[in-house]
Amino acid sequence: MFFSRSIFVAITILASWSIPLLAQSGGDSGRDSSLPAVRISDPQIPIDQLQIKVKPMTKSELQREADAWFALLRAKGGQIAEARLGVKQVISDLETTAAEATDDAGNAENAEATTGSEAAVGAAEAEAAEAEAAEVEMAEAKQGLLADVNVLQDERTALSDRLEVVLTSLERKGGEVEEYRSYIAAVSGIELDTSDIEAAWSGFVGWLMSKEGGQRWAWNLAQFVAVLLITAIVSRIIAKSVNWVLDRKVKISQLAERMISNSIKNVVFVIGFAVALTALEIDITPIVAAIGATGLVVGLALQGTLSNFASGLMILVNRPFDVGNVVTAGGITGTVDKMNLISTTFRTFDNQTIHVPNNSIWNNVITNITANENRRVDMEFGIGYGDDFEQAEQIILEVVQSHDLVLQDPAPVVVTHALADSSVNIVCRPWAKTSDWWQVKTDVTRAVKRRFDEAGISIPFPQRDIYVHQVDASAKSS
Repeated sequence: MFFSRSIFVAITILASWSIPLLAQSGGDSGRDSSLPAVRISDPQIPIDQLQIKVKPMTKSELQREADAWFALLRAKGGQIAEARLGVKQVISDLETTAAEATDDAGNAENAEATTGSEAAVGAAEAEAAEAEAAEVEMAEAKQGLLADVNVLQDERTALSDRLEVVLTSLERKGGEVEEYRSYIAAVSGIELDTSDIEAAWSGFVGWLMSKEGGQRWAWNLAQFVAVLLITAIVSRIIAKSVNWVLDRKVKISQLAERMISNSIKNVVFVIGFAVALTALEIDITPIVAAIGATGLVVGLALQGTLSNFASGLMILVNRPFDVGNVVTAGGITGTVDKMNLISTTFRTFDNQTIHVPNNSIWNNVITNITANENRRVDMEFGIGYGDDFEQAEQIILEVVQSHDLVLQDPAPVVVTHALADSSVNIVCRPWAKTSDWWQVKTDVTRAVKRRFDEAGISIPFPQRDIYVHQVDASAKSS
């Protein structure tokens, strides 16, 4: 029994030695005379050189090349399968050997307890020692096979990469590559045997430390992060440069400047993100194709958004307002804070932030309150019919002319213009800087009220006089 087990261990160890040799000569062992001729004779050719060599090949040449690389890949997969089967066989035999060693130790204890024969005890102990030695040899063989599996997986990854180079060139020239890529996707990646913790841990550590596994993906992740960081920095620099050029060389609104610079920034970042995805070995061609295919559906679903987009463009082109202007538009009065192609953000005087769709703004009246440097302040004062309206006009004019923020050109206008139901109305129309409009209005109103009180001029309020006529009842009856 132990002799036959030792023979198996020897065969297993021999297999573990022979597999790396097969792996090293995989390019030759994977081929036979029935396979298509491979123009690229070195299976370990650097990928950049392979890309150069396949570029001038015709479709038929690339097809033969792909078949040859595919045969090498399948051969490598067969070697990996054989190595995995060897690991499983060793695991099974280890379990059997451990069980037999336990039984032999138990038999030795029983023999010593029952017979006390030194010969029986020695024979049982010898069998147990032989079983332990066989177990150690099998464990070593298992470790060797696990190491070989990791090496073979690295070599399979290298072959897959080179086959992908050939397939990319073949696809560009009209060849069918779906079957090849489906096979690559099916056999790629790390495979862990969760039924054996030691084998699973060895597979993970081997992949993590391998050049085509963990080291490769660590480098890919580092490239991904580096490209994103560089893209973020470059996009900001470009956005600021565009802002500088537009501000000094092109006379457009701040809204348009921000829109153009942000759009360029986003475009640069999207391009950089696509480049970063390629660093992770992700093919972005299907993603771009999917975006193009869904464009029509998205356009139909977002008709309202597209209408806002068009209105946003019209606002940017016609420039009815700019950042910082006080505007009444879309039913909202407030200061324009920012704008994109979908909506405009207003900040009201009570510090509310309101987002108004551009379509609602462009399709309605837009009043830009602060568009001009100067603005007229319209006020109206009513006095009683019994008061001197000329004196009231003089008082109002004096108040206006004495105010520091009232402009002298255009000259202020104070004139009696209406005889209303309850008052004589006098209009006052001074001019002021747009930024001083509110202060001038409130200051003049307060000063006029104070001067009217000092002069005894009344400011009437609407009233109704009711006259009651009494009729003598006795006179009516007669």
